[in-house]
Amino acid sequence: MARSSVFSPAWRHAAVLLGVLLVGSGAGAGPTRAQAPLRYVNERTTVQALSFRFVDSQTFTTDRLREQIATDAPGFWGRLRNTFSFLPGLSERQVLFSPVTLQKDVVRLRQFYRQNGFPTPDIDYPASQLDSTHNRIHVIFRIREGPSLNIRDTAFLNADGTAPLANTLAPAVRDDWMRYRRSTLQAQGRYTEFKRTQLAEQVQSWLRNRGFAFAQVQSKAAVDTARYAADLRFLVDAGPETVVSAVDVEGNAAVDRSVILRELPFAVGDRFSAAAITEGQRKLFDLNLFRVALADVPTQPRDSTVRIRYRVRETNLRALSGQIGYDTQSGATAEGSWRHRNFYGDARTFIASVTAETGLPENPPAFLPGFLTRSSSQELRRTFRASVTLRQPYLFSEDLSGSLSPFAQERLNPALAPNPDRPLDLNERQYGLNSSLVYDLLPYRTLSLRHSFARTRQYLSTAPTTPVSPAPSLQTGDDLFNKSVFTLNGTFGDADDFINPSQGYIFRPTVQVGGYFFESGVEFVELGAELSGYLPLSNYVELAGRAFVGALRPFDESRDNLTLPPNPSDAALQRNRVYQNRFSDYLLYAGGGSDVRGWSSRLAGGKVLRESPLIDDGFVYRPLGARTKIGASLEARFPLPGLGPSWRTAAFLDAAWLSPGELDLTPPPGLSGVVPGPDGTPVGTEASQLLIGTGAGLRYRTPFGFLRIDLAYKLTPDALDLRSAGDVGRAVTNDPPRPLSEVDTRGLRRFRLHFGIGRSF
Repeated sequence: MARSSVFSPAWRHAAVLLGVLLVGSGAGAGPTRAQAPLRYVNERTTVQALSFRFVDSQTFTTDRLREQIATDAPGFWGRLRNTFSFLPGLSERQVLFSPVTLQKDVVRLRQFYRQNGFPTPDIDYPASQLDSTHNRIHVIFRIREGPSLNIRDTAFLNADGTAPLANTLAPAVRDDWMRYRRSTLQAQGRYTEFKRTQLAEQVQSWLRNRGFAFAQVQSKAAVDTARYAADLRFLVDAGPETVVSAVDVEGNAAVDRSVILRELPFAVGDRFSAAAITEGQRKLFDLNLFRVALADVPTQPRDSTVRIRYRVRETNLRALSGQIGYDTQSGATAEGSWRHRNFYGDARTFIASVTAETGLPENPPAFLPGFLTRSSSQELRRTFRASVTLRQPYLFSEDLSGSLSPFAQERLNPALAPNPDRPLDLNERQYGLNSSLVYDLLPYRTLSLRHSFARTRQYLSTAPTTPVSPAPSLQTGDDLFNKSVFTLNGTFGDADDFINPSQGYIFRPTVQVGGYFFESGVEFVELGAELSGYLPLSNYVELAGRAFVGALRPFDESRDNLTLPPNPSDAALQRNRVYQNRFSDYLLYAGGGSDVRGWSSRLAGGKVLRESPLIDDGFVYRPLGARTKIGASLEARFPLPGLGPSWRTAAFLDAAWLSPGELDLTPPPGLSGVVPGPDGTPVGTEASQLLIGTGAGLRYRTPFGFLRIDLAYKLTPDALDLRSAGDVGRAVTNDPPRPLSEVDTRGLRRFRLHFGIGRSF
């Protein structure tokens, strides 16, 4: 192999000098070897790759070791770019090699291993490979960790080291300490400086949470290098047990001091607890009144009393906000709100808000990508809503808050046929009052009771008779009714992070009751429960799963009208259709980016064909809903090479089973707008279905949860899923009509692209 020119004399002298110094300073850790490759590099040599080879054992991941060194190499995307650098517009990106930096990296890695419990690591790079033809080097670190330094003995002593800590504590505290030391303090395994500091902080926190506000802990380590053992000594000065004598508040102007004090989970005279002090800081932030809320124990004499200080900086109490956007089903949307965060004092929040989901454009331009346009098989949505909300954050307790929210709303309910006699074809009006009580059990774990009362009018009378659905016998008048629904739900669990969990579980039970306590046109009990679990299988792979079950049980008049007798009369069919519309918001559905992926929202499961004058195709699918739903999802998440720890890939499998039970949820024959088939019954699919979807996606971690892109595939499509509503409608209304089996299917309709933010589940 031809050798490249040697590197400059200045580089040679620096490398040789540094190598000599490092050999001298590295005595006892093995000499620095493998200088041969450095003789043939020059200032133009580039790093082709960087890898690690381990002898005997590997404790740390290569990603963590890369964080300790300065030598770098092109990542996955960099190597891919360099491979195709011959293409126009792409240039090869190179990382220059520095032998001096490589020598320093060896020292950095040795220091890292010593700090983490390996006193005699052997680190060099004899296997590094130089490609002199292309003047590039593959740097390979060879690492022999050597024996680890293990904790042999741990002692917790008083401040001067003359007696065990337990002997200096009061009897009540002594028993708690002994239990805590046996069950929680993990003073075993490999010794590191971090573990020693961590143990000291754990002891100090334990004491400060039990009244010892001025506790101090010092630690020492005696290392036996011959036996690779370390003996730890913790000198603990617990100080006196203390009670809170005063709470100082600084920085408040518009917010009264009493509002701040009542949010704190302790009062003057209570035993000091550092955890309670921190919890008070969190509760102040939750008021949304302060940009800064800091808690500390100022300098003071070490006696039996302690003074606590909270320093706050208020945010703007009045704020105006708004946003605009686009949704594939709701079209152009706009929201605006005005907020007062201390309405007439007492930390009340007043919000006046308006929302407009316009549904425009009704037929998006053809040049837009498919994932930015509404599925031709879905009815569009329109909602115009105005509301005011008054929230009281303190109701008898700092953990209990309540709110009242009167509202008025006009919408195009996609479960109902559009009404051409009303503006923008709107078919439903509501006005009413929402009220809620929320109890904070723990951060992100709440129990809430909500009540919604709404006076609702559904406009059903003006749909004209058409050649497709000529029978006028089931035309019904406007339906005016009350909706009174109580909802009790909770969030419980134990997860490492409730926003981006990777380990633990979250449980969300829900109970909804309509009609028991107030007059209501919807009478039912609905139970639901969702359990999500998260498990890291390795440093690279995370597994997430979810199980869901829900059941709806109408009673009294609602049950009677949602279950038809044999050979029902036209009046019974009319009432059945009316109650199908009333219950469209409470039935169970499947589909969407956070449910059974592969289907549009609510369109997984039974559906019927319906006319729609609002879109070009003229036909849409109306989901039937279900009384019972059982679902499960499984998702595995993997790293994405070359893009850092915030990026992940995912593979998933979703499934759900829907059933109407004894409820009659298929629209009766002859209803205007519902398209009949050649046999006179509505064109549709069975309401009971097993749905399975699979696919893969990308994840990007943000403070608000994962940004998600999923490409899903329907494994169990029904007869309508692979056929567009327009194609089916034109076929069955043709003269003569063609059966559904003769309508062409489209394999592309098995796929669905989903976007989202937050947890998949």
